[in-house]
Amino acid sequence: MLSGWACPDDLLPQFSQEDLRRLTIEPLTAHRQPSGEEALVNKPLIVYADAEHRTFRTDLFGFGIDVDVYPVEYTWDFGDGQTLTTVDPGSPYPSFDVAHTYSQELTATVTLTTAWEGKYRVDEDPDHEWRDIQGTAHTTTPFEPFDVIELRSTLVG
Repeated sequence: MLSGWACPDDLLPQFSQEDLRRLTIEPLTAHRQPSGEEALVNKPLIVYADAEHRTFRTDLFGFGIDVDVYPVEYTWDFGDGQTLTTVDPGSPYPSFDVAHTYSQELTATVTLTTAWEGKYRVDEDPDHEWRDIQGTAHTTTPFEPFDVIELRSTLVG
């Protein structure tokens, strides 16, 4: 019978989903095209985010911890009752990978909710192994409101 033995991994702290959610994760910078105060009915509005990971230095129970978080899911709320969830952050024109077409005039506010996953490393780990954090954290990026307008042609002559 063994006594007084412990697996070295059991002596290291676990960085939990609650710990992840306590980090102050800066929301992603997001864009829409066309930018400005107006967009058009029946024309695609392109949206995309600068999908950059975030790093943190923290401690847990006196142990030094490095944390790396990265975006894994993007939920776009277009302010007209429609949402789009994707693992693609989108990209600027001429890409239409992540886009939305409004069907009527309104004042809209687009909101991006980003799901983050992460990994951590404990200073005292002799292997300096990166370990997955179980669960996700979320951030929200609101856009400025804009008007969706309809252009009408008029024949003159």
